[in-house]
Amino acid sequence: MRNIVQKLFVIWSFLGLFLCVGGCKQDSLPTDEKPVENIPDGQVMDESEIEDFDKYYKPAEFEGIDMLRSDAKWSWFRSKQSEHFFVFWEAGFGDDPNAETVPANLRVDIDDLLEKAELFYRTNVEKLKFTETGQGKSFLDRYKMEIYLLYQEEWLATGSGYDNTIGALWVNPSTCQPVGSTIAHEIGHSFQYQVYCDKLCQGGNDDLKSGFRYGYEGSNGGNAFWEQCAQWQSFQDYPEEMFTSYNFDVWLNNNHRHFENEWMRYASYWLQSYWTMKHGIETIGNIWRESVYPEDAISAYTRLYCNGDWSKTKKELYDYASRMATFDIDGVREYSEGYLGRYHTTFYTSGEYYQVAYANCPEATGFNVIPLNVPDAGNMVVAADFVGLEPGATLASGDPGEYMESETVKGTTTKYNTAGSAGNMGWMYGFVALKQDGSREYGEAHSDKSGRVSFTVPAGTQSLYFIVQATPQNYVVHPWDEKELTDEQFPYKVKFENTDLLGNITIDPDAEPQDLTLMYNVTFAASDADYNGASVSISENGDLTKIAQALAMQPSQLTSNMLSAKTEPQEGKIAFAAVKPDGSLDYNTTANGYGFWFDSLGNPIGWGSDNDSKVYVEYDAKNFSFSVGQYPGKLVSGDNYMVKEALVYTKGGQQYVITLVFNIDIK
Repeated sequence: MRNIVQKLFVIWSFLGLFLCVGGCKQDSLPTDEKPVENIPDGQVMDESEIEDFDKYYKPAEFEGIDMLRSDAKWSWFRSKQSEHFFVFWEAGFGDDPNAETVPANLRVDIDDLLEKAELFYRTNVEKLKFTETGQGKSFLDRYKMEIYLLYQEEWLATGSGYDNTIGALWVNPSTCQPVGSTIAHEIGHSFQYQVYCDKLCQGGNDDLKSGFRYGYEGSNGGNAFWEQCAQWQSFQDYPEEMFTSYNFDVWLNNNHRHFENEWMRYASYWLQSYWTMKHGIETIGNIWRESVYPEDAISAYTRLYCNGDWSKTKKELYDYASRMATFDIDGVREYSEGYLGRYHTTFYTSGEYYQVAYANCPEATGFNVIPLNVPDAGNMVVAADFVGLEPGATLASGDPGEYMESETVKGTTTKYNTAGSAGNMGWMYGFVALKQDGSREYGEAHSDKSGRVSFTVPAGTQSLYFIVQATPQNYVVHPWDEKELTDEQFPYKVKFENTDLLGNITIDPDAEPQDLTLMYNVTFAASDADYNGASVSISENGDLTKIAQALAMQPSQLTSNMLSAKTEPQEGKIAFAAVKPDGSLDYNTTANGYGFWFDSLGNPIGWGSDNDSKVYVEYDAKNFSFSVGQYPGKLVSGDNYMVKEALVYTKGGQQYVITLVFNIDIK
């Protein structure tokens, strides 16, 4: 619940207008204003008293509002302006939304809002070139953009515009406390909306077939590029949030999907930086301005920057995927410290090969970053034998084959998706080495359906990766339909020589599983505001090897054999549990994913301000780490807690338990 609440806020903060005509609509917030003659008497302002009154575009839906009156829903009496923005606020705020008479949770510093809005304006106009001002080509030469502040606690952050004329946004106070990337994101939407407005300003046809004002064939009308780009636009001013926001984890869990997959629309903001590294910072703005129905972003890029040659785009996309293994892209690399080495791809054994899991099978333009063991000897030659599979191929034994609709598990399958055709299958693959001095070495890219690729691992290599990207023979846009089964997948299997999946070790094939207990001493400070505490990496401290030996399975199998949270033990699988003080096991997780909240005595408990939930422990099965944290305001220095969790493996009807004991000291 701790992170769920935070994640929902992050998600809703970026809800724009992408579901209607590619992310925008003309009528954005309905008003229940009565006709002017029915409004009670109030103060009335004269137009001559209002600076830049002629630079305000009054939306058509405001026809019944006399904004010169003090008692109107949107009134000039409750407004402020800067060089490029008007801000209006609802009557509940009074004359000053930042006054002490306004409740603290509804208070907004309008001067700060306008100052930051001007910063974001400069970013989108002067830097990114989403519009051309000063040449009579934009409505921004006539009008200022508009911000409407609603007096409500419910989260609202929506950017779009009015009447295909001017960009606007609608927000509630919590999005402005403080003003940051959320407002930058929504103003980004306003500039996306402005692109089409300015086409009309220049005499273009009002047909909703440019400026990404359209959905794609087979979709529900949605256009994920709106959100992807608004994120990227906001990160021009808040670049560290590429990694620090919740969406970084979303990226790591979904980077195998199509670039414009709807389920990572807030997290797929990296390719834009690759494109601007190659062609200049104005590239994304140009793609927006020049897009033509039915193109998606990659189609438009291919036409504009690759002379319509998809084969050239494919090579660039593989270069992008290879660089993304270590975030080796200008404007990204500088903020990646501490975030490398977090990719994971799940495989299941298939004879001598590893076969990619259904849940990680790459879609067109998506890719897998596969961490590998670094050979002990320098300049060792490693190799990979790659085999591309057909659409609808049978999944490897043990693959649960869970597929989703609307980001929720809908059912299971025993085969990869049948969308697409065998003739359209294509892959590119190769090695990447990250050296201890921070430099990278990229191996040759291969594209044979079945082939062997070799790579000499340079001396001083710190990390080694194998990259597989889905590169169809003919590009097809990705429809937004919330259904995984309709996504074109590019399955494969691979085996390695002189290296192996990261963490894989030599295990006696005749060994029998056994129980194991591991203990960890964890210390962190009490906090009144922060849920975080400390982390324990079993891959870094060597315990991953101990667990793998105890259960007689490779670390990669530890991940692939994990059951879903809240699932009871099953033959051949690993269940996750809390160990109660009396030694009994509880599988009903109460924290995020594989995680539990615990009370003062070490009993599992639900999250809540009105109970004894004190600390939590959550397991990341892909990265082999535990996050240990607290309920803000409930701990004090000197507190001590002992909590236990367990991995429960069932083989031959017998359970083998890996018990993990966390001794938590609060300083």
